[in-house]
Amino acid sequence: MTELIHTLILCGLISGTQPITLMGLLLVLGGKGGRRNGIAFLTGCFLVQATLLLATAAIVGGTVPPHSPLAKTFYGVRIGIGVVLLLFGLLLRRPPGKPVPEIPHALERLRDLRPRSAFIAGLVVADYQGPVLASFALATASVSFAGEVGGLFFYSLIATGLPLVLMIWTTRSDTARDRILHATTWVMSHRRGLASWFGIVAGLLLIGDGAISLLTA
Repeated sequence: MTELIHTLILCGLISGTQPITLMGLLLVLGGKGGRRNGIAFLTGCFLVQATLLLATAAIVGGTVPPHSPLAKTFYGVRIGIGVVLLLFGLLLRRPPGKPVPEIPHALERLRDLRPRSAFIAGLVVADYQGPVLASFALATASVSFAGEVGGLFFYSLIATGLPLVLMIWTTRSDTARDRILHATTWVMSHRRGLASWFGIVAGLLLIGDGAISLLTA
C-alpha cells in the first residue's frame, strides 16, 4: 500500500506541475472572465483525468498480480516514460535552432475564451500520462473499490489541487490579478527551461520508482 501511495503522489505531481497545463491556465486566467474560465478549464482537466483513472481502475484495478509478467511490463512502461521525459528534458537544455514565439502557437487562443471553450481546452490540455501511470499502479495493487476511489481522490488532490491553488492565489484580489500578467510573461519567457527541469526531475523520479517496483517484484 505504501508503494501505491508513493506512485500516486508521483503521478499527481506530474499532472499537477505539467508545464503545458499550467501555462494554459495562466493564459485563461489572464483573459476576460479569468476566474470563471479558470474554473471551467480546471474542471475539464479534472474530468478527463478522473474519468480515465477511475474507468481504468474499475476495469483492471487489483486484477494484475504484482509479481506477474504483465505487472513487470507496467513497471517497465513507467521506466520507459521516465526515460523519454528525461531525454526530452535534456534535449531542451540545448539552445533552440530558431527563434521561439512569445506564446506557443497551440496556446495562443486561450486568452479570450468563454467558459464552454475553456472547459474544452481543459479536456485537451490536461495531462494524460499521470492518470495512465496511476491506473497501472492501481492495477497491480490489492485494493478494494473503495481503495480505488480513495486513490482517485488522493491523486486528484495533488493533480488538480496544485493548479487550483495557483488559480486562487492569482485571482484573490485586484493586486493578485495584476500579477497574472507578470507571472505569465515570466513563465512564457522561461518555458523552455521550466519544461526542461520538469522532464529531468519527473523522468528521474519515474525511473527510480519503476526500478524499485521492478526489483522488488
